[in-house]
Amino acid sequence: MKPVKMIRDPIHGSIALNELELELIDSPQFQRLRNIKQNGLCFLVYPAMNSTRFEHSLGVMHLAGILADHLELDDQDRKLLRVAGLLHDIGHCAFSHTSDDILVKMGHSHEENAVMLISTTELRDVIEKHGLDGRKVSKLINGEGNFGKIISSEIDVDKMDYLIRDSYYAGVAYGIIDLERIIHGMRLYNNELVIRGSSQEAVESLLISRNMMYQTVYRHHTKRIVEAMFKRSLRRFLDDENISYEEFIQMDDIDLVYRLRNSRGYPRQMMDRIDNRRLFKIFYSEKVKKIEENFRRDILEKDEKIEERISADFGIESGHVLVDMPETKMSEFRIRIESDDGLRHIDEVSSLAKALERAEEERMNFCIYTPPEEMKKMKGFNVEDYIEFTQKRLSSFL
Repeated sequence: MKPVKMIRDPIHGSIALNELELELIDSPQFQRLRNIKQNGLCFLVYPAMNSTRFEHSLGVMHLAGILADHLELDDQDRKLLRVAGLLHDIGHCAFSHTSDDILVKMGHSHEENAVMLISTTELRDVIEKHGLDGRKVSKLINGEGNFGKIISSEIDVDKMDYLIRDSYYAGVAYGIIDLERIIHGMRLYNNELVIRGSSQEAVESLLISRNMMYQTVYRHHTKRIVEAMFKRSLRRFLDDENISYEEFIQMDDIDLVYRLRNSRGYPRQMMDRIDNRRLFKIFYSEKVKKIEENFRRDILEKDEKIEERISADFGIESGHVLVDMPETKMSEFRIRIESDDGLRHIDEVSSLAKALERAEEERMNFCIYTPPEEMKKMKGFNVEDYIEFTQKRLSSFL
């Protein structure tokens, strides 16, 4: 299909759109992404990080097309890949990943939301009108099918775009990635994306960029604090107002902030704190690797119960102690590289990748937050007491 419109993007330059893509972009489902920030509340730390899922999705579509050309895919597969790249984030809820775990508690992921929207809204009609199968698009978004790894895998076009884009808007110099060399070194092997050995250095540079972005931007301590406050207020708000899944997934950032500012009790109190930057502080921090693995899982599954017990023990108001265990999954270090010994994971053939993996594990911290005015009450806190308690009496948290 011939391009019918050009969009100017600060990352990739001119992005060409055909009639199918333009119709999808003009749909209300896609236009909603203009009001969903790419990086949640990160703009409270890096003021220029106001980019949205809208422009990121355009970038992913653009890179999917470039990689399809490199792999010499036929026109139909190229169309499918570009549409999958364009719609891969269509299911995100307000503030993107900040609300992901809440969405999962409702029984869905943002990928499942995307599949639902593609199969039940006008997106399906547009896709079918242009001779494509919406089910194939959904499979690609979930990393399935012959070319799904291009959209969702250890080294996909999604990661390539967001690392460069987020670095640009954060104003840091960590997003200098040799995309051309990485893409040139890619090939499909048994439906997996693998990297030729000649492009290993370019992939190592991507891993360095990823490592620096996670340490300085994505896991910035203030960002983690404000997002913990926001998530807890959002959970309480959804419960208090009895918000359904169907209503929640319709909200964008503007809708949600308006509702929280006009709510009552704890949700409004937390939103007021965020608006006026009266944020909680770290009163406890420990390296994740020093915390027993079962207790890590308990923290993730029973965080509110643990918070309530700590609050009760130290006479702190409910909702004013927040525990925060970071996500420890690092799939990028499973990128497959063609070596003289065949296909191997990059952390097996690259000492630099192995060192980066160790460095990331070393820097992950489990934190507990409370308002600064409550810090004095926390004297004598010992997390080991809570580890022992949860191991012996997990049933009290159920």
